[in-house]
Amino acid sequence: MLKHLIVAASLAFVALAPLPAVAQQATETMVIVPLERLPVYGSVVSAWYKQPVYDPNEKKLGTIADMLFSADGSINAVMLNVGGFLGIGVKHIAIPVSAITITQKNNKSWLTMNTTKELLKKAVAYKFDKATGLWDPI
Repeated sequence: MLKHLIVAASLAFVALAPLPAVAQQATETMVIVPLERLPVYGSVVSAWYKQPVYDPNEKKLGTIADMLFSADGSINAVMLNVGGFLGIGVKHIAIPVSAITITQKNNKSWLTMNTTKELLKKAVAYKFDKATGLWDPI
């Protein structure tokens, strides 16, 4: 009987004892603090998104449809809508963001690229896959 009492007391002690530190997971809370000053930057997305892109002769090449961000947050490519009429027959092509420059003319900013419509028409076309959230070649 004494053995049963000791076993029962031991089991009760083990059940009520705190778990070892290894078994407990500490959760950290990250607090995001808003910026008091803006970092130095070159441009804002709204200056690019849905904006027309022109060739050196001021002929419209297309319109920026999307911007592709890398894992570090930098923009490394844009999707340009080219061709078509009233949204029919539009082709989405990928352009390196480094190929587009902001040009100032008559107190207005223009997005320009040194290429031709003919070259863009020959480029690989992409289609946006809503299920994966990625642009896939057609």
